[in-house]
Amino acid sequence: MSWRRRTRRQDREDSDNEDDDFWSPLDFDFKLGFGDIDDLIKNMFKAANSIEPQGPGSGAVYYGYSVTVGPDGKPHVREFGNVKPTNRGTFQVGSREPFVDTVIDEKSNELKVVAEMPGVQREDIHLEALENSLTIRAEHGDRKYDTTVPLNHPVDTSTASAIYNNGVLEVKLKLKGAVKPKGVSIKID
Repeated sequence: MSWRRRTRRQDREDSDNEDDDFWSPLDFDFKLGFGDIDDLIKNMFKAANSIEPQGPGSGAVYYGYSVTVGPDGKPHVREFGNVKPTNRGTFQVGSREPFVDTVIDEKSNELKVVAEMPGVQREDIHLEALENSLTIRAEHGDRKYDTTVPLNHPVDTSTASAIYNNGVLEVKLKLKGAVKPKGVSIKID
């Protein structure tokens, strides 16, 4: 596989442009806030360039993440894609982890799990619900999806229902108890 992604900085370095003083404050601000993410992306591109295709469609490499704020007020980062970091700092390509989002509907006391899985058919999808997790697996040709979604609230697995349409899977599960917001009363001085 021979593809290469170039950044604006690489283009500037290759052309030996004298405008580097103009861009240096922007590079510093980016590194200050997103240096770890920048390094992660660079390492992933290095790993992607070193991967040898091993079959039809196996050359596709993708990675993404979503950041949401949970009910506890803390950010939660969820990765998806078919690239997984290993303990040795390298990456392995395997089945895809679909982009998944969970939503709680307090009015109907339901938890909804939405997963994007294009390229598979309804009969290719296998779901397994536990009280605190949902496992999603699908395989159709070279498209393989596999993930286990942790559920932050206990659910009644006997009420599970699922719909798959245009590459989007939607699973609904009734919550075992009502969701109570966790908050603390603050005294104003």
